[in-house]
Amino acid sequence: MNQSILTGLSEAPRGETLRSVASQTEVIAMKAAPALLCLLSLVACSGKPPTPESDPAKSASTAAPWDAMKQDEQRAKDVQKLVNKQAADQDKQIEQQSQ
Repeated sequence: MNQSILTGLSEAPRGETLRSVASQTEVIAMKAAPALLCLLSLVACSGKPPTPESDPAKSASTAAPWDAMKQDEQRAKDVQKLVNKQAADQDKQIEQQSQ
């Protein structure tokens, strides 16, 4: 039985054996590459989580996003009141000068 195995190996061309070993190595490498990349990315992403930049108590009392718009609207109303008052004052001055 050992003779038949040895005879079969000696009859096989050496180039074919080396090619089959090389192709098996390539298949193993191709299967291992994605797993290795996943492992490396997991290792790179692991570790301590980043510290928060602001404290939670402050962020809880933070104004809503539309509060800035409300402040702008109030500022515009205040400016409009001032302009209306100045226009009324000018009208009064014009009336006094024309009399």
